[in-house]
Amino acid sequence: MNAGMSQSVAALALFLVACSLPVRATEASLICFGNEPSWGLSFTANGRARLELADRGAVEYRGRETGLAAPKERAWRGRPTSGRGGELVGFLSDATCSDNMSEVQHPLTARVSLPDGRLLVGCCRFPSAARTPPPAMTIEGPTWRLTAIGGGKPDPAGQTGRPVTARFEAGRVDGFSGCNQFFGGYTIDGDRISFAPLAGTMMACAAPAMALEKSVQGVLAGTVRYAIDGDRLTLTPATGAALAFQAEPPPTLAGVVWHVTGFNNGRDAVVGPLVGTDLTLSFADGMVRGHAGCNSFRAPYSSDGERMTVGPALTTRKACAGEGVMQQEQEFLAALATATKWSVRGGMLDVHRADGQRVLNANAETR
Repeated sequence: MNAGMSQSVAALALFLVACSLPVRATEASLICFGNEPSWGLSFTANGRARLELADRGAVEYRGRETGLAAPKERAWRGRPTSGRGGELVGFLSDATCSDNMSEVQHPLTARVSLPDGRLLVGCCRFPSAARTPPPAMTIEGPTWRLTAIGGGKPDPAGQTGRPVTARFEAGRVDGFSGCNQFFGGYTIDGDRISFAPLAGTMMACAAPAMALEKSVQGVLAGTVRYAIDGDRLTLTPATGAALAFQAEPPPTLAGVVWHVTGFNNGRDAVVGPLVGTDLTLSFADGMVRGHAGCNSFRAPYSSDGERMTVGPALTTRKACAGEGVMQQEQEFLAALATATKWSVRGGMLDVHRADGQRVLNANAETR
């Protein structure tokens, strides 16, 4: 039995013991809860439980705990103390649970069957259990998305369909400033951050995009003050408008269809897909699947944080007549097999190989 399973079994055992101990009537020994809809179920002394739903008042139940044939799962059954209403059944499993509102992992998973036929799913925690608060956010690590310039929202027309972003890590900052990708160095001293001259792509965009980029890159120069409040970052220059950012949620590979915008052709060049072809990727259950321009493919993959490996690809066996389509397919799949690191910034997937060369870029499919 591994450490995680041992902790879960111990948590379920602790619940069973807690329910049998004499506690004050108002003191909960276990609290279960969930979202969409919001609900709470608190277990107290003498076989009592209190159910609270967002769309109705609280209901008191009296019942008892029973065992189930399924391993490491118990059930609590009860009826309203008022004598009116059907049976409530709470199934409690020793599986760790995320509440989807924070990074806290709770020791038990709950499924609650209501008398009206509804099924609620959520997590359970012990009120007396010491919980370590999540670490305070720092400037390094998250991808920061621009939300305001000098108190006003940036002009969406100046963003060419992409948000302005910045990411700080190990003395290097990179991101998208409204028209171009940028990167450069920085140092931190207390609440001040000093930027080295930025470099990047040199595209020309419409006037709104160029104006936005000028405002952003004007702040990412010299030394500015920075402050973090929760998941919000503010960069304040000595003169001019401050930039306000919000941390993006942690990136994910799975659950997204990615459309490739550029891939490494094996000759140290990142090229776009041929006109009329669509290269796609979808990651799930240890497999990456997609379309390589002519054939569908699948390949095993694994990831650990931002590290990844992709195994050999299997494809269907169509032959497409378009000029360069079959060569593109070979080059794309060969590039994919070299992937070692991935990141998602501003809705764009960026994959690199071990020597730092880019493998591919892809945009998330929008619906």
